[in-house]
Amino acid sequence: MKNNLKVAVIGAMDCEINTLKECLKDIETIEYGKLTVFKGRIGNNEIILTKSGVGKVCAAINTQFIIDKFQPDCIINTGVAGGIAQELEVGDIVIATSLVQHDFDATALGYVKGYACTGGDNQKPTWFYTDEKLIKAFETAISKVHTTSKIYKGVIATGDMFIGTPEKKTELRELFNATAAEMESSAIAQTANTNDIPCLVIRAISDLADCTANKPFAEVEKQMAEVAASTIEILLDNL
Repeated sequence: MKNNLKVAVIGAMDCEINTLKECLKDIETIEYGKLTVFKGRIGNNEIILTKSGVGKVCAAINTQFIIDKFQPDCIINTGVAGGIAQELEVGDIVIATSLVQHDFDATALGYVKGYACTGGDNQKPTWFYTDEKLIKAFETAISKVHTTSKIYKGVIATGDMFIGTPEKKTELRELFNATAAEMESSAIAQTANTNDIPCLVIRAISDLADCTANKPFAEVEKQMAEVAASTIEILLDNL
């Protein structure tokens, strides 16, 4: 990766961007309607940091706005996710290699679940993709520091619902081979893919998507959002 990149970083909630916001140098706050953008620098790179809000619509709207207004070289999505793969534990990091909208359901038309009516084979889910060079850059950067988090790569399934039952967790594994699930990243990836902008999705596992968490969820969510943001900071400082 080259230096002096313009990098857009998107998180859904305050807890998903606050750690990075504290790391920005020469920070500038810009207001556009209901969207607040924090512009600054990490290393040699210009950072455009914003909170999208929760859910696919908010994520897509804000991603397209950031693309139109700032023309970033790449887009990074950071935040938390529920663990779907059986080997995951709270605190692990998942790098998305591909993404799917698990709640897109046109099965009444004879299509498979996850097919987003975008053309192509309607008997296969519609996949959106992250950038291999960004994934490799992240893996290289994270290998240089000590972290207790285990790093996994795989499918992230996105939908406008919180996954919290063993039955739904099993369904996402069986239909999509999902590693993790959350509520924004596939919409961000779809928007980035449509605009031919490289993207990266990094999510920290805050729960195991089956209501077995021992600590209050809000507390764990904040801690894991900070973990995800910290790993992104390492990448940004090494791009």
